Amino acid sequence: MGLINEIAPNLVDVLRRDSWWMGWNTLLAWIPVLLALALFRGGAPRRPSRSPFWWAGLALFALFLPNAPYVITDLVHLRHDLLMANQDGPVVTAVLPVYLVFIGSGLLAYYLALGAALRHLARLGLGAWQGRVALAAHALCALGVFLGRWARLNSWEPVMDPHAALERILYNLTWTWAPVLIVVTFLVTWMGHFMTRAIAEAVRDTTVRGARQLRTTLTSS
Repeated sequence: MGLINEIAPNLVDVLRRDSWWMGWNTLLAWIPVLLALALFRGGAPRRPSRSPFWWAGLALFALFLPNAPYVITDLVHLRHDLLMANQDGPVVTAVLPVYLVFIGSGLLAYYLALGAALRHLARLGLGAWQGRVALAAHALCALGVFLGRWARLNSWEPVMDPHAALERILYNLTWTWAPVLIVVTFLVTWMGHFMTRAIAEAVRDTTVRGARQLRTTLTSS
């Protein structure tokens, strides 16, 4: 109880400071998952949909997808929270776990959204394109994260005000450091997706094996 009483106030302090922006960015990160569930449902026909609504949804999916790995860049807020935690204890028991869950949620959303799109390609008989589409998605997200973090461009601005959004995009892409930041963001996004996929698939396989063993045990008893 003493440990819980010590952790709880520190955890409440972190959540009180960061709950608004973390909650908002988490919501944006999971929008692509919801779009993916609507666009890439199982049992889809073995040919691309020609519905204008489907293609509009796909465009929205592409616009919002970078919001999922974008959460990695929210580590810029970590320094402030570390300074606010004037002891080592709060850092280990409150600050770092909150950021771990927050960033893990965003990477999980990216894995699920992209995975749904790649499985849809396989159902269409285009499984050979999965690797190239995944790399293109990482590149798209790298560009989107760069524009979101450094140009402060929101996902809906290209739809609401395309002219102004295009001007800001072109202006920021001419910045000297833009290519470097985009490449670094691509590598971080790729590594984040790789690690999340490995962990998620390991957990899935372990859960499936455990369920099978439990079923076998119950059946034989």
